[in-house]
Amino acid sequence: MELLRSHLSRVRIPEPTNRIYKTECCISFDTPRSEGGLYVDLSSFIAFGKEGVGWNYEKSGNPVYLHIQQRPKPVPEDRPLKKPTLPSSRSE
Repeated sequence: MELLRSHLSRVRIPEPTNRIYKTECCISFDTPRSEGGLYVDLSSFIAFGKEGVGWNYEKSGNPVYLHIQQRPKPVPEDRPLKKPTLPSSRSE
């Protein structure tokens, strides 16, 4: 925790006018659903894949990133199947 506190001066709080790129890596096609997820630089708010983090750290010197990962929700095997419903064709 002390390591994080020593770098808090580099972390910016986003303002309403700032764009935060968190849906896709800026140098590859990685997304939060990719195997490594995305890492958002908390100074520039630009997202990088796992391979791009080292490159960005060498360029910017900012060591604080937000790691975003999305995993598919597991579907239980024993869930009941939903029966399709048909629209009523009756006229009353």
